[in-house]
Amino acid sequence: MLAGVGPMAENLPQPILNAENIFLALDNFGVEYVLIGGIAVQTHGHVRMTNDADLIPAPNPGNLERLAGALKSLDARVLNPGHEDEEITGAMLPRSTVWQFTTREGGVDVMHEVPGGREYPDLADDVLRVRLGELEVPVVGLEDLIRMKLARGRELDWKMSPR
Repeated sequence: MLAGVGPMAENLPQPILNAENIFLALDNFGVEYVLIGGIAVQTHGHVRMTNDADLIPAPNPGNLERLAGALKSLDARVLNPGHEDEEITGAMLPRSTVWQFTTREGGVDVMHEVPGGREYPDLADDVLRVRLGELEVPVVGLEDLIRMKLARGRELDWKMSPR
């Protein structure tokens, strides 16, 4: 199975990840989020392959509506089993801890809770702001990232933590 893709989606062709275009859509819609996952690991200087952008959005209804708009602008489709035909709205996003989407620019995973992670406001206070052209991407801080990765319990993630 592909990393970050639900079991029902493993046979679907996945677009090559174009994270910059995903970040641009999020920025165009004014979405508040913290980038976590494989791209955050790469940003902090560790080699990691990934095929999606993982993020934690600010949980307020207005931001979730903007996130839904950004996802729709990317032609997103829900990958969560049993929800594949569900319309993407801000109201649906809080109903699951993790939503997996495929878009024309690659995968996007939206998470509301992450093992080892703190609440959104605390994560947002400690982000690393990374310039990507005209964009500023909020990447989870290294200490938070390490806590999240260690909580996953995967050997792959242990290799990035200081010993």
